[in-house]
Amino acid sequence: MKKDELTSSYLQKAEVRLKALHFYLNEGAYSDVVREAQEVVELLLKAVLRAIGIEVPKIHDVSKTLSA
Repeated sequence: MKKDELTSSYLQKAEVRLKALHFYLNEGAYSDVVREAQEVVELLLKAVLRAIGIEVPKIHDVSKTLSA
């Protein structure tokens, strides 16, 4: 997958998760809101990293990549 395609994929996935987050919020499922919010942040961080040319590790925690 090309850089632009992968970046777009991360953004699309984040958008879907954001919609799910709103659903869970309206249902009062707050632990699910937190989980989905974390996923949205991770996907957006990965999209930004890919967009600026940084290879994204295939893990959830990208903090080591951000601090490098």
